[in-house]
Amino acid sequence: MSDTAKATSGAVAPAGRESSTQPVEMEQGSLWLGALVESSADAIVSKDLDGVILSWNSSAEKLFGYSAEEIVGTPFAVLIPPDRQLEELEILERVRRGERVEAFETVRLCKDGRQVEIVATIFPVKDEAGRVIGASKIARDITGRKQLGATQGLLAGVVRESNDANASNMLDGITTA
Repeated sequence: MSDTAKATSGAVAPAGRESSTQPVEMEQGSLWLGALVESSADAIVSKDLDGVILSWNSSAEKLFGYSAEEIVGTPFAVLIPPDRQLEELEILERVRRGERVEAFETVRLCKDGRQVEIVATIFPVKDEAGRVIGASKIARDITGRKQLGATQGLLAGVVRESNDANASNMLDGITTA
């Protein structure tokens, strides 16, 4: 398992079970969780309540262009365009209150300066006492989906505004206008 996976893993004990094998089970759960995070197709990032990146999986590396070694310990704000910096403050405030931020569409910056459109879910990370100690973010690139939607909208507008006759063939061979 990579250092990134180890850094993102947490101890997971089977619910409601106390036994002499609990430390072994916790280690296996930790390894399992780390492997899930590392193999996810989604970028998974954790940060403290000040917004400093604590962990970074390989999909985050692919999406944003930074290796874990480059970005861990850096404020998440380096990934946020200047005109969206307030988003991070609002998100961290919600997380501090224990709230989850669902399917939040936004724009983030890549290492090469490109902007990438993402959908993110952010949720609080709590300690054993239930206190919020950080946040975990799962992000997915939706740039392609957004571009496809824009292209479809543009083409639909061209067809709508066209003075030419428009016809299409149905699967059964019937032509409609």
